[in-house]
Amino acid sequence: MGKFVNIHTHSPNSENIEVINQFVQANWSPDSNNIYSVGFHPWHIDDFEIDVEIEKLKRLANAPQVLAIGECGLDRAIETPLEKQEEVFRKQIEITESVNKPLIIHSVKSYPDLIRIKKSTKSHIPWILHGYSGNMQTTEQLLSHDFYFSFGAIILKNQAKLIESLKIIPLNKLFFETDESSGQIETIYTFAAKTLQLPLEELKTKIFKNFKSVFNYG
Repeated sequence: MGKFVNIHTHSPNSENIEVINQFVQANWSPDSNNIYSVGFHPWHIDDFEIDVEIEKLKRLANAPQVLAIGECGLDRAIETPLEKQEEVFRKQIEITESVNKPLIIHSVKSYPDLIRIKKSTKSHIPWILHGYSGNMQTTEQLLSHDFYFSFGAIILKNQAKLIESLKIIPLNKLFFETDESSGQIETIYTFAAKTLQLPLEELKTKIFKNFKSVFNYG
């Protein structure tokens, strides 16, 4: 029986493989017993000195326990100007490229912006859309630009658009997460396996293979 992989959690609570999300501005340093992602969230841009936090992120990004940069990205539902968000996001893309680690992305009403930026940067590292909730048309567009997708607890609501998206995403582009949910990652996997008409163990094996490849794990 392999372990479940949870690529994005703020509240680790299991014996499975969990990537713990940390905000770069937190008073925090990597623990050798855990693995992490660390980034500068667009919600926090106006609360801290950007240059200071980016320099801190550059140092943290090199830690072996840090497997990914993020969550970071773009959010059109907040007051911070998109231009400012994009500037900070691009700085974090540069960091991911320098350390060759994947990017975990927060995106709200900004998928076209992400595609534009990805094309302009010619980034070669994996871009993972965390907490994905796009419809099938959006998913097809993002797939054509080589994005990865991570589904969280929202998928358990069984919304038609999410089920359609899940079914068209190749398994090698797929991840799962709990984010801030108190639910178990096993529940999300079980639902996804049933939806995809796959044995649970087969889905676990495929996601673990993705994790090893994308996150350079093990």
